[in-house]
Amino acid sequence: MLLQVERLSLVSDEGTIVPSLSFSIDRGEVVALTGKSGSGKTSIGLAILDMLPNGIRWREGNIKWYGSPEILQYPRQAAHWRGLRGRQISYIQQDVFGIFDPVLRMGQQMTMIVREIKEKHIAEIHSELHSKMTEVGIQDIKRVWNSYPHQLSGGQLQRCQICLSIVIQPALIIADEPTSAIDKINQVEILDLFKHVRDQYQIAILCITHEASVVNYLADRSISLDVSVSSHVDRQNSISGEGYEKRSILKVEHLGFKHRFGGLLVKEGAKLKGIDFILHAGQCLGIIGESGSGKSTLAQLLVGLLIPSEGNVTLHDQAIDFTDHKDIRLLRSKIQLVMQDGRGSLHPNKTIRCLLEEVVKQQEKKHAISKIDLVDVLRDVGLTEHVLDRKAHSLSGGECLRISIARALLMKPEILICDESTTSLDGPTRDSIIRLFLSLMKHQQLGLILIAHDDTIIQWIANDILVLAGGEVVEQGPAKEVLKNPKHPATKKILEAHATLSEIKHL
Repeated sequence: MLLQVERLSLVSDEGTIVPSLSFSIDRGEVVALTGKSGSGKTSIGLAILDMLPNGIRWREGNIKWYGSPEILQYPRQAAHWRGLRGRQISYIQQDVFGIFDPVLRMGQQMTMIVREIKEKHIAEIHSELHSKMTEVGIQDIKRVWNSYPHQLSGGQLQRCQICLSIVIQPALIIADEPTSAIDKINQVEILDLFKHVRDQYQIAILCITHEASVVNYLADRSISLDVSVSSHVDRQNSISGEGYEKRSILKVEHLGFKHRFGGLLVKEGAKLKGIDFILHAGQCLGIIGESGSGKSTLAQLLVGLLIPSEGNVTLHDQAIDFTDHKDIRLLRSKIQLVMQDGRGSLHPNKTIRCLLEEVVKQQEKKHAISKIDLVDVLRDVGLTEHVLDRKAHSLSGGECLRISIARALLMKPEILICDESTTSLDGPTRDSIIRLFLSLMKHQQLGLILIAHDDTIIQWIANDILVLAGGEVVEQGPAKEVLKNPKHPATKKILEAHATLSEIKHL
């Protein structure tokens, strides 16, 4: 027995988070911990490391680690935990974009992490890291080594986390939603990497996830925190685009972008070339592509966070000048972006009530509308008023994403861009958000640009689809037609990866 959790109970000021949980993990075993968003999955992983955030408390229960006669329990035994955390138990967190220091190059900070745990010469650490980076499938090692975290894709950052775990070789890896931030192709590759880590190094893995496909593909057994979760979803109520006259609200022509960095030694980073599409009111444009294909770069261009190097963007009948502050303000008043990192997009020191009321006051003043009920707004995204007086760090990743969606919808946008903003949501919650989008598209003529790595969601809600690869559109057309009869190898690769994850094995 590697790890044994006995009657673990976690509480907060709002009530019980985890009532009583017992489970064990053996060496070389993969155990999946499943549950809907906000069920306490991440809190359990943090409790094992004695890293619970403020506001969540360990009420009762024991945790026993192999080779130790002691039972770790509250109050905390700091010295004992220091010997386990990072060395014997490694944690791969959900927020791949926030785990690494943004001002240090990857090679530098990976070396610092390993050197803190292993007393080795720097040259030896560098050699071992380069070897393991090859093992986890990092292609351009030199570029990744010299890059800052924001210059890498989610898949590359996840591989760097796994690389560190292999170098340190703990007995247990706690992987919190390890595939939620990456596309299906990279998901399969990352899950295969975890299988490799288990088989090659006999490292046990506690995989925290809400995705049934991950459980089916990776886990030896699973533990559910949900008493009952319905898996039936009515997907018949999709948008057909019929019954009203199409009205163009956004037109993009030959849009291009080149990111250059490095001072005197100029290097090229993210790029886009020749992007063309028209978005109509009440319709959805789906965008899919591998990690690093340019999806997020396109989203940032459309809200003026980046300046195009070529091409035109027309909102209604007005051409947008990206160097004119008035045009950018107009763009952002009509288009709202919900980013993938829900927690990172919320101010860490402000309550949810404060964040939402800032938008409400602006809207009431601007449009002379009556008082907006925040409880109703939260109900639309599947949350209750208990989150209003909490801060982002005390909410789950899925709850933070729903807050971000609610805040964006409070702005009454004409166009909503969702950049992988359903990835951290459990199935029922995700489907309720999609149904909300469908209602807004139908009744308020909302234009939706949905960036997603789940092609089933795209097929359900999107009218048209763009497939990006290497910063270019490689396939484009009606969503159902493209997904049913893909022509380009990049599209076929994405669909094949999804089919692989959809295969159900008997646990």
